[in-house]
Amino acid sequence: MLRLLYVSVRGHKCLHGGPTLDADADVPAGVGTPFISVDQIERLVLRELRGVGVYWQVQIVDEAGTVVRRGFRSGYNGTGEHWTWRDES
Repeated sequence: MLRLLYVSVRGHKCLHGGPTLDADADVPAGVGTPFISVDQIERLVLRELRGVGVYWQVQIVDEAGTVVRRGFRSGYNGTGEHWTWRDES
């Protein structure tokens, strides 16, 4: 299962369906809404974050809290509506 982690412009992280975390905090295991696929998360981000400029980056994490994919907003200071996705290697 995968989870979605929002990164705010102030550096805080927030798990979808879970708590807000400090910028340097580890992602707790088993907390947050589980998703089945990366495509499901990407569609949710496009729909739910449309017009919300607080989150400039999202991270898709696995069960262990390891980032598997990142999404970055386009535009001035990451406030655009287009997202660029990169796999972690």
